[in-house]
Amino acid sequence: MKICIECGKEVAELYDGLCRECYIKSHAFTDLPRRIYLTTCPKCGRVRYKNSWREESIDNAIRKAIKGSLTVAPELEGHSISLSCRVKGKSVYICTISIKGTFKGLEITEEKITEIIVKKELCRSCSRKAGHYFEAILQIRGDRRVPTDKEMNEIIDEIKENMDNLKKQGKEIFITKIVPTRGGVDIYISDRGFTKKMVQTLHNKLGGTIKTTSKQSGMKDGRTQYRMTYLLRLPYYRKGDFVSKGEKLLYVKSIERRKVQLVDMDSWERKVIDDKMMDELKMVGNYSILKEAVVVSQSENEAQILDPYTFATVDVKKPHQIKLEKTIKIVKWRDRIYLFPYQDL
Repeated sequence: MKICIECGKEVAELYDGLCRECYIKSHAFTDLPRRIYLTTCPKCGRVRYKNSWREESIDNAIRKAIKGSLTVAPELEGHSISLSCRVKGKSVYICTISIKGTFKGLEITEEKITEIIVKKELCRSCSRKAGHYFEAILQIRGDRRVPTDKEMNEIIDEIKENMDNLKKQGKEIFITKIVPTRGGVDIYISDRGFTKKMVQTLHNKLGGTIKTTSKQSGMKDGRTQYRMTYLLRLPYYRKGDFVSKGEKLLYVKSIERRKVQLVDMDSWERKVIDDKMMDELKMVGNYSILKEAVVVSQSENEAQILDPYTFATVDVKKPHQIKLEKTIKIVKWRDRIYLFPYQDL
């Protein structure tokens, strides 16, 4: 048997010369600073963790800060933590923390009180937004035309969607400003790497041409910094347009990865060409040249259509042997009527 140097009791085992009970009385199993500092962004509410900023509620941030600052002795087994906080002023929280565990079979409960001091500091993203920071400009223009509001809105929506996806991964990229111009729109973006990838994505999807220019914007860590301008000039045609090559009328069915799918309106045959070959074609019109026409009668290979312009009955060859409805969309070009059944195009 061994004797406790504090109380003189004989025990089988000592801890630093003390019996279990005396050891518990004289020993603290936990330690917590009296003050813990937390930094939040006053603009967006993000919380700073070392060199990164995260979206988190203040309650979760306080809990994490306390757990990160609390030291628990390894000999306190199976410990659990509970806490309650009250607000003191605008930026101070008084938190009471209860830590429970066991030491050599005896239950231990220790209580700590700490102040959480919340400091305010603009995060990097909000600081840059406030300073109208940008690294690149994405210019949207059209070839021989002005992009439509729908086109520009769809492009902006796609940019924002990609930004939202990156935000979920913890990368904050933002549009600084959008400036409408006579020929299109200028989109100022905070990250040039993202802008470069975005213009390539849009180019693959919509076609057109890209022009890149740079302008020196300053120095950073001894290196020259540049602001990039990416000009995406959309093609003269769009999905749903009608174009011509000689006497052939063609319908632009789709545009994808710089490939254009065309439909021959005479035969309804489809073919895919490189977008560069579209320079050889001429614009006829968009979907507005489609008209509704009455089908007077029809056979396997022909239909009698009431011309919506002259109200005369015109014989029109069917590219395929299909049964037409009572009315059908048609395109009239160079005094000829072409059938346009949506279900086949």
